[in-house]
Amino acid sequence: MKTISDKDVKFLLKDARADRPTLINLVFRYENTRFKTSTGLTIEPYQWNATAQRAYTNQKSRAAREPFETLNAHLDRWRSATKKVLTALQLAQIPLDNETIKQHLDTELGRAKKVKPVDDVAVVHEPFTAYIERFVTEAKAGKRLNARSVHYAAYTLAGYMKLKRVLERYRTETGNSTDYDAYTLDYYNAFKLWLTGRGLTLNYVGTLLKDLKVMLKQAHYDGMHTNLIFQHRDFKKLVEDVDNVYLTDDELTQLYSLNLSTNSRLDRVRDLFLIGCYTGLRFSDFSELRPENITHNGRILTRKTLKTSERVSIPLNPKVLSILAKYEGIPPRTITNQKMNDYLKELCRLAGLTDAVEVSRTKGGRKETRYLEKCEMVTTHTARRSFATNAFLAKVPTVSIMKITGHRSEAVFLRYIKISSEQNALLMLEHPHFSGIASTVPVLLLHKVA
Repeated sequence: MKTISDKDVKFLLKDARADRPTLINLVFRYENTRFKTSTGLTIEPYQWNATAQRAYTNQKSRAAREPFETLNAHLDRWRSATKKVLTALQLAQIPLDNETIKQHLDTELGRAKKVKPVDDVAVVHEPFTAYIERFVTEAKAGKRLNARSVHYAAYTLAGYMKLKRVLERYRTETGNSTDYDAYTLDYYNAFKLWLTGRGLTLNYVGTLLKDLKVMLKQAHYDGMHTNLIFQHRDFKKLVEDVDNVYLTDDELTQLYSLNLSTNSRLDRVRDLFLIGCYTGLRFSDFSELRPENITHNGRILTRKTLKTSERVSIPLNPKVLSILAKYEGIPPRTITNQKMNDYLKELCRLAGLTDAVEVSRTKGGRKETRYLEKCEMVTTHTARRSFATNAFLAKVPTVSIMKITGHRSEAVFLRYIKISSEQNALLMLEHPHFSGIASTVPVLLLHKVA
């Protein structure tokens, strides 16, 4: 009789490439057969040690380690129960098959389901739109956390509720079901066509399709359905590059030099916006700065970002230091994002940032081109884009900029910044390949050899 050892019982992730918690499966191989069952436990792939088949427990604080130590204890229980069942079956000389192993393992773990008479079983079906609302309610209450194990952002949950309302409107207008089993590639294309026909922009449609994919995936993880259409490569988010603007260093200096002594409202908005332009922080971060964020004798700004929970450290240039000194080290009092966007357009118009900008986008399935004044396109997010683009044009190493902006892919970062083809050509002129320096040296050497 073969002794069942720990290494015979393996734990593997259901989807090792997932960007959110994924199930942990128990796997046992015997006689050219594989027994696999879900433990019901989940973990984010980056927290999983594939070699040890255990959750990492190297977190600094006890509170952070505890959930993973508990998970590992549950895995030990699963492995112990599996070894006990397999050994007992061998001793009883009962032939192994997956159904037998599963039945005895469920009994050992207390997972055996009690069969009730059909008349006594109350089948409760929660519609997909009801599930979305419950998901949002639980997330707001802190009962659900995102892939980074932190609370969902308010705008993310608002997006899910918007999807719920759109699905209900789609069901009312078309008569098509919005429940789990209804979704197919044909349904996806019909829904996309309906959205486009309402005159929505491509990126707006893409966001709704992305949220639909996320919610179907989450509902599947929660055992609400078995439809895996959301995994299909053609069931995807649509996206197109938008014509965002950035403010050059000269334009930022125009704003900085603008005399606003008689307009305290725009003065505060200008100062807050410039802090974002010179630090690269999102509005949610630069609008909530505290004196404690300024370290190293006032030269470094350190903050844990709200969206990604990453700690960033940013050198402060003289203009930011001057603004902070103006407010005695306490960053300007903030206002709402919507109000600030309105005031920024007024501010930039006052500063003379009125050059015409060509704007193209896909709306209602058709490409539209308009010309807007630059001041009309400035928002709080322009600050972050301006920081990244100006730093890139100043030849700050890309990896250093990405360390602040949080972009993890250089390809994504290069799509994010806004440089024109002319600016790109001017930058390339400084490269030895285009300046002629690189080709001159070999020619001179050849002449010397001759």
